[in-house]
Amino acid sequence: MATLTESAEQARKAIKYGGIAMVTISLLWYMGIAAIAYYNKLYPPAPPPPTVDFGQLNPIAFPENPQKPTLVLELPTGQIPAFPDRMIVYRAPTRRSGFADPDKAIEVATDLGFLFKPEQPTETRYVWTLQDQLASKLDMNIISGHFMLTRQWQNNPALAAMANFTSQQAVITEAENYFKKINLLPNDAIGAEKITPLKDDVGKLINALSLSDADFVQIDLFRKDIEEINPESDKKEVIASYPFYRTDPGKGLIRIIFSGGRSVAEKYIFVDYGYTTVQYDNNGTYPIKTGEEAWAELSSGGGFVTLSSPDSGEIKIRKVFLGYYDAEQSQNYAMPIYIFLGDKGLVAYVSAVKEEWVKK
Repeated sequence: MATLTESAEQARKAIKYGGIAMVTISLLWYMGIAAIAYYNKLYPPAPPPPTVDFGQLNPIAFPENPQKPTLVLELPTGQIPAFPDRMIVYRAPTRRSGFADPDKAIEVATDLGFLFKPEQPTETRYVWTLQDQLASKLDMNIISGHFMLTRQWQNNPALAAMANFTSQQAVITEAENYFKKINLLPNDAIGAEKITPLKDDVGKLINALSLSDADFVQIDLFRKDIEEINPESDKKEVIASYPFYRTDPGKGLIRIIFSGGRSVAEKYIFVDYGYTTVQYDNNGTYPIKTGEEAWAELSSGGGFVTLSSPDSGEIKIRKVFLGYYDAEQSQNYAMPIYIFLGDKGLVAYVSAVKEEWVKK
């Protein structure tokens, strides 16, 4: 039978070796976790395949442009950057709720100052013409909601002398307030503007040197970039940003030209409203071409060189990145494109979705 002293000694040994065992197990546990994390960092698990929620997509209907320059790739790094293997495609339906019926179209026209029954050249096109000094005209597609408002400002030359544009922010705020008042300023068209000062040149509008030199101001409202947020960041760190580009890269979804006129009819002399809804919460991921594949397609005559780009000679490509195509006419989906920027203002696009997911 063990004595009290022997029992105490055995207890001390049990505590000692038990503690060592606990420390050893803990160290092995944390070392195992660290080893697994390091392995996963070196060899991350393959992501799930793209969801391709909408099945095969219609091809992007780029306009025809047979006149193209010779393109030469000359990037700062000497090589095309690495891009993700997939991008999100968003639903962008042709019909917009709120504009799909004549009553709503007439309501919008009323807000714009056209208070009478329109002419109807077709079932989907309504035209209002005012017999006022500026021969104001509103031409609207009642299905898409796109419209163009024009006024012959030349009929009142005094408008060019009324300009008093104090700052860029002031004219942006004025334009946004105008569209807010008539409920035509969507959230994704706020904060992405381009201002172009204009000057009267014998009845034609040309670019002015500065805002202080301007007789009129043109504002283009573009769709805001889509930002990819790091899901592991508490500060909503933006890890990628994808801009929208239109057929004419210099033209916004909404364009407005206004003067220093006092009344609404004198102030807002031109509006081109081409906004189409993108359903950001209705989307799917699609596999995309590599940057090298996109360049091979463009350099061999594919893709689309914008009509405002040079149409001859040799042009060097300086930048390549991913974005989205904002078509003039709705194509049901907002689809990713590769965007190529070059010398002399060249802008070119290549559809990014892999060919097997595009209808022939």
